[in-house]
Amino acid sequence: MEPRHSQSDFGNAESEYQAATESAAIFDVSERTQLQMSGADRHSFFHGFCTNDIKGLNPGTGCEAFLCNVKGRILGHVFVFADEESLMIESVPGQGEALTLHLNKYCLVEDVQLVDRTETLTEFLVSGPRAAQLLTDAGLGITELESWQHLKLTAHVGGADSELHIKRVDIFGVSAFLITGEAALADVLWDRLTNAGITPAGTSVFESLRIKAAFPVYGIDLSDENLAQEAARTDHAISFQKGCYLGQEPIARLNAMGHVNKALASFEIEATETPPVGTVLLNPKKQDKEAGRATSVAWSWSAGKPIGLGMVRSLFLESGTELPFVTEPRTTATIR
Repeated sequence: MEPRHSQSDFGNAESEYQAATESAAIFDVSERTQLQMSGADRHSFFHGFCTNDIKGLNPGTGCEAFLCNVKGRILGHVFVFADEESLMIESVPGQGEALTLHLNKYCLVEDVQLVDRTETLTEFLVSGPRAAQLLTDAGLGITELESWQHLKLTAHVGGADSELHIKRVDIFGVSAFLITGEAALADVLWDRLTNAGITPAGTSVFESLRIKAAFPVYGIDLSDENLAQEAARTDHAISFQKGCYLGQEPIARLNAMGHVNKALASFEIEATETPPVGTVLLNPKKQDKEAGRATSVAWSWSAGKPIGLGMVRSLFLESGTELPFVTEPRTTATIR
């Protein structure tokens, strides 16, 4: 669904950032891909195509995972939520067709049905240390949810009882909840949540928070050129105890070797303006050699300077490492 409440900011990005870090902010993320997988074989089938343990998901639980090709390279970065009747698979905007084609290619005799629900749903992310309390104040009683737990509840929204799906994801390192409902609820649900004291926030704050948390976006920070472990989400998204899945062999071999040659890292940039994406980080001892490139950049109001994400060679991933950053004039990026 086209987001109705998404913009760079709502008039004061610094105040929005403060709300997100001290209270709670709401972001319109309705463009996120929403695939619904049903059928008796859904757990076993999807288990065979992603890096985390789908068979182990009980109703009301979820996880983060990668879909990979046979070489262990990333085809998609997803959240998966299990309920009694289906799996909801969420990813970045525009991934519906690619993921559907990939999965349907392997679905031969299994009892699995996959439906793209993206255009029929609206979704908001509410994040911040007071997120749970303010959502409860808005009539959505979710204070008992732990990370990666989710529930469906009926709420009186827009003059009628409507089903909402609430999923706790904590992607910025604080309490965060995805609130999903039918597309027709977008405006009334937004108003209800903001009237409860949750601050509207724009994409500039969203980018700053996710970069600080080193949370990648597929298609921006990651692509099918990256191995799963290069995303630096191994502890969150990869199980080394589960059974066979597509791409398992190279991922397991790489785990046995102990490290990748490069990985996603966040860094602070000594500059007064945000530099462009693609700016090069250099080897500090051999400044004719690249150490990495910025894939995402944003302003950090807490740091008072720009911050970035980028693929950085493993030699330079230690926190505090300073790398020459190729801007004009030349400056420094410090690995966080």
